[in-house]
Amino acid sequence: MKNIISGNIYLFGEPLSDVGNILPWNLVNDISKLFDGQHTSFSSVKDIEDVVINEENGPVIIDSSAKIEPYTILNGPIYIGKNVLIKSHSNISNSIIEESCKIKGEVHSSIFQPFSNKAHEGFIGNSFIGSWANLGAGTTTSNLKNNYSNVFVKWDGELVDTDTIFFGSVIGEHVKTSIGTNLNTGTIIEMGCNIVSQSFPPRHIPSFSFYYNGKISKISFEDFKDTATIAMSRRSRDFSTEEDTFIDLYKKD
Repeated sequence: MKNIISGNIYLFGEPLSDVGNILPWNLVNDISKLFDGQHTSFSSVKDIEDVVINEENGPVIIDSSAKIEPYTILNGPIYIGKNVLIKSHSNISNSIIEESCKIKGEVHSSIFQPFSNKAHEGFIGNSFIGSWANLGAGTTTSNLKNNYSNVFVKWDGELVDTDTIFFGSVIGEHVKTSIGTNLNTGTIIEMGCNIVSQSFPPRHIPSFSFYYNGKISKISFEDFKDTATIAMSRRSRDFSTEEDTFIDLYKKD
């Protein structure tokens, strides 16, 4: 997925071999199908104290290293990967949450890639969230238009019909959103962006952009690098191992 992720897409803890032609809205809308056969290789969790687990519509698969805080509702199918933290009073359904994410609030039909944070309230629906994204408190996606028509997105420079009425946002790697960010149906935020807005930002924001006060400006690579280095170091990861990849992507943008 050009300008959204720098490498692999992870599903059930494993990288997909070829992501070049994957369209995120198709992936999100096929979440339930992705679980076909997964119960044979993973164990469902049947009981966690003060957590409601509903497997009527699919398995709830939780890695043994994940932590689910009390008063959470999990409606399958759900996959929760290694070292994931699900914070109290969350409501999650039909979603895949990969390694080392922190999640709170309502999440429906969404895929979170490793090391992303949604640590506060807000609704994320029918969306794809790239690695190292950080969603500020109250960040919320719209996943259905008021007139119930198909969602169109700007993708590779063209307006594309997703052939579905349910689609929220694609949020790329290393994207940061401020508190109270509201994202319109079919919003595409490419990698490395910083979004500061209490009203709807544009439905397409190109890579390495700073959106503030209704205007888009380019983030310097040094500023992007400094922020990414700090964010990754907090999880004992080294940005320098990926720096060359992002330099190349920045130059191509």
